[in-house]
Amino acid sequence: MSVIDPPQQPEPAQQADSQQPAAAAPKKPRWLNVRCKTRGGVRVHIRPLRADDAAHERAFIDGLSQASLVQRVLGALGEVTDEQVAELVRPDWPRRLALAAFGCDAAVGDGIIGVARFDASEQPGAAEFAIVVADRWQRRGVGYALFDRLVRAARIAGYRELVGTTFATNREMIELARSHDFEVGPEDGEPSLRRLTLRL
Repeated sequence: MSVIDPPQQPEPAQQADSQQPAAAAPKKPRWLNVRCKTRGGVRVHIRPLRADDAAHERAFIDGLSQASLVQRVLGALGEVTDEQVAELVRPDWPRRLALAAFGCDAAVGDGIIGVARFDASEQPGAAEFAIVVADRWQRRGVGYALFDRLVRAARIAGYRELVGTTFATNREMIELARSHDFEVGPEDGEPSLRRLTLRL
């Protein structure tokens, strides 16, 4: 999955239940809503996306460069519809989480500058993650701040594994994953890709 991939339609109830963590639904951690300064000195407000954030999400997607889009979706991307944007910001904890970093001072503005998310995969107990940061704010610690909280939230949500895919040339993503103890390995049948896996 990715921040900008067209969302999948919900599975029938019985199948969806098999993808959910087995325990009773845990509460969403309060520390997912926080104002902080990243390692690179960027002041941000990190919080889960809400249904009323569709305009912010649309502006964020539209502002990404083609290079960032290709890195995130691993190829070409068609036009993202309003319906898809609405689905991307629809809360569904603990099955999935979309965590955004908003600027919170004059230098950054008040829009979204990064999004990290996980969603239930087809493999029971596993979630797939994605992360993308606006071009201007890359390599400023925004991705680390989001990813650190996303990994911790996936554990609390009850998942046993967090997985993702990136280009072998995407050194920043691979380094970020390794800093959180992910295993980096080949993607079957795709020599240009790497599989990122963390046992939670």
